[in-house]
Amino acid sequence: MNDLILEIEKAASLEPKSVGQQLLKLMEEVGEASQAYLSAEDVSGSSYKNLSLNNTKEELVDVLLVTYAILIKMDVSHAELAELLKEKTAKWIKKQNN
Repeated sequence: MNDLILEIEKAASLEPKSVGQQLLKLMEEVGEASQAYLSAEDVSGSSYKNLSLNNTKEELVDVLLVTYAILIKMDVSHAELAELLKEKTAKWIKKQNN
């Protein structure tokens, strides 16, 4: 997994888009994931795209990659990212238990 993370970080560091442009790209990717899911669920007006849950998974991975690329552009360290993930996960769990 560490090699994959390094490969992702290398690709992200080569990305010429600014943080603002990448945030717009992130919104585009979220929209594509939504479209894929709606199509996979055969929701009215979306089924003609013939997309599957696998397409949805692929689009969600794009969301993760763009998100991580943005964080890298914002100079997040592994330690900072781990701490943020820990804090946000604990907050998420706390909300679910209420």
